[in-house]
Amino acid sequence: MLERAMLLRLNLVKVIGCIFFLCSIILGADNTPIPAKQGWRLTFSDEFNRPVLNDMYWYSAYRSGRKEYFKRIGKESRWYDSNACYVIEKGILKLRISETMPLRTDKGARCVSSIQTSDHRFGGTTKEFQVLDKFAQKYGWFEIRCRMPKGSGLHSAFWLLQTDPTKQEYAEDGRRRTVGEGIVEIDIFEQLGKKCESKIIDFNVHFTKTGAYEYKMAFDPSEDFHVWALEWSEGKLIWYLDGEKIRAYEGDTPKEKMFILLGLYQGAVPGWVGPTDPNMPYPRDYEIDYVRVYARCDK
Repeated sequence: MLERAMLLRLNLVKVIGCIFFLCSIILGADNTPIPAKQGWRLTFSDEFNRPVLNDMYWYSAYRSGRKEYFKRIGKESRWYDSNACYVIEKGILKLRISETMPLRTDKGARCVSSIQTSDHRFGGTTKEFQVLDKFAQKYGWFEIRCRMPKGSGLHSAFWLLQTDPTKQEYAEDGRRRTVGEGIVEIDIFEQLGKKCESKIIDFNVHFTKTGAYEYKMAFDPSEDFHVWALEWSEGKLIWYLDGEKIRAYEGDTPKEKMFILLGLYQGAVPGWVGPTDPNMPYPRDYEIDYVRVYARCDK
């Protein structure tokens, strides 16, 4: 009788163990703790472990508020379709350009797949607007693990932009602002697909006189995933690559909180990104493993 009870107990333990094992498979990396960062507290994280984009965090579009406003004033917004094309596979977000999506006149035409953590809507005038924040932060550590596609005409971006639409790079008349107008944007990186083989990536602090910088990598960023990070404090920006400090900037920095924009562009500025390769195979993917943001513990 005692042996039977012990056998039943053992079988119950096995069953419970199997249940926990199955749960761990189902939950997967969702339960994997994010490594602690000494001196910092985590304020935003998306590990892309859901089958669809988390709409609590992201707008699946490229600056739709600006596109609607440009339409109102009769100015071309540059993008035929600002909605993102993406897939999430095995915990990797893939901002995608395929032969037919995003919508465009032909597969080589200008297009963008983008997500962002804030947007805006103008009212009757540009003095009346609503900021639609899902996440924005002033100062901190902004980090991404990603791989970027190669190919002439492609452009992968990780940007920080001010949430106030009147303090972004386009003026109310649709004109792009210039150095000296008090508008600051942080391009943590801009990777041109034509520069992957030459291992060059661009960092920019728009619109400042000394904020543009080309960094020479030791690798082709289309071949593997790497961790890029920016530490932003008052008057100072420090870039990190795979945990190593690679660039410092001191000068004008934004005075307000910034939102995150991730984008894969094709044919955005032909003279800069190069002509779109007509023989480029599709789909082209900007692959993102995670995005994490931290604030100093004393903030």
